[in-house]
Amino acid sequence: MLDTGISLLLLGFHSGNESFSFLWDTGSNISFYEGADSAISKEFQIGGQVVMIRRGEGILPKGIQGLVGLDFFRGTCIFWDQKDLYWFSENSPFCVHPDAYLGTQLKILVTKHKGEHTFVSFEYPKSFQSYAHIDTGASLSLLPKGERDEFLGERRVFRPGNSILIMNHWRSMEPLTLIAKSGFREDYQNVEFLTGISLENFHLSGDKDKEEGWVIGLGILRTRPLFWDFSRNRIGIIHQEN
Repeated sequence: MLDTGISLLLLGFHSGNESFSFLWDTGSNISFYEGADSAISKEFQIGGQVVMIRRGEGILPKGIQGLVGLDFFRGTCIFWDQKDLYWFSENSPFCVHPDAYLGTQLKILVTKHKGEHTFVSFEYPKSFQSYAHIDTGASLSLLPKGERDEFLGERRVFRPGNSILIMNHWRSMEPLTLIAKSGFREDYQNVEFLTGISLENFHLSGDKDKEEGWVIGLGILRTRPLFWDFSRNRIGIIHQEN
C-alpha cells in the first residue's frame, strides 16, 4: 500500500511482465484498468491470486493505472494498518472473529447500507447525527459545516473525466465523532473537510437523501487502523487516544 497523501495505491499487481499500481476506491462499484488495448478485460496476479479486471475508458487522472472498487473485495475481509493491506477469505477465522486477533480496542461501527455501499453513523457538528459514505477514493471528507469552523480557502477537486469543481475547504473546530455499536464514541480532532458539492446544498426533503451526501474520506480513515468485512457488512476501527 502506498499513501500518496491524496490517494491510496495498491501495489503488486502483475500482468505478463508488467507491474501495476491501482487506486483503492470504495466509492466505486467496479474495478478497471486504463489501457489502450482492445481487450474487454485482462488477467492480473496479486498475492498469489488471479483476478480478471475490465478495461476502463480513460476517465482516471494521468498516471493512475487503474482502480479497484468494491467488486474486487467481494467474499473477503481486510485489515489496513496504514502501511499494509491484509486480505482474507470471508470464512477465515480472522474475518469471523476479528476481535480475537485485534483485541478489545476494535470498535465495530454503526452502519447502514445502500446496494453495495456502506454508510457509518457520525456526529458533526455537536448534536447533529447522520450517516456518511465510507470512500477511500475521496482525499477529504464532505461534512455539514459547524458555526465556528475555520475557512481554509477554496480547493480545486478533480472528478472522473478530468472535470474540475471549486469547493470550500474547512477545518473543524469541534470533534467529529464516529459511533460504535457498543455505544463507544471515537473522536477525531481538527478534521479538514469540504462543502459545496454534497446534497446538503440541494435542500432535498427527507433525511435519507441528505445522509447520502456526506462522505468520510481518506483524511479521516488514514488516522486509524481499519477492519472491513465486506461479506458481513462490518466496519471497525482500532481506537487510539488523541
